[in-house]
Amino acid sequence: MKKDILKHILSIVFVSVFLVLMTTFVYLPNHNNLVSALSFLSNEQSFYMEDVSSGLLLKDSVPMEDSKGLEIEPYTFRVVNNTNHNITYKILFKNNKEKIEATNLEALDSKYLRYSISTINDTNLEANSLNEDGVLVVFTALPHSKQEFNFRMWLDYNSDNNAMGKAFIGSLALEEIK
Repeated sequence: MKKDILKHILSIVFVSVFLVLMTTFVYLPNHNNLVSALSFLSNEQSFYMEDVSSGLLLKDSVPMEDSKGLEIEPYTFRVVNNTNHNITYKILFKNNKEKIEATNLEALDSKYLRYSISTINDTNLEANSLNEDGVLVVFTALPHSKQEFNFRMWLDYNSDNNAMGKAFIGSLALEEIK
């Protein structure tokens, strides 16, 4: 008899805890990923980057003039600062040469790539050459802020024959400047 009562009490406790957790997730502020939701629940502060659109693909790309490159569909992402302080950071483009070499292909040199990165409302788009260090831009994020960016990348119109037949794999990264 006592075991039955204990089982019922434990069942009620487990169901109650489950319902409280589910209710908490339902009424959380809008977060696009589980990591930020868990940070919110544990009252941790976080700084991260999240996708807003699908990635940028340069497969079978041909060299183009800057004016055309600035018109391509951008990859849009958001930098979120859920902390209580300003964070100065840099957005990097990392060329993954090791991954390319593992596939026995030759990596495309960064000098053949052009890009544009801008805040979502910025209409003054500027074409830039990709630096060897990969730093695209440096920004400061205010406390509890979100900043959206558009990123475009294309092959430089002035690319020579050395750019042909090369592979390119890269990714964007966020790095805090301390």
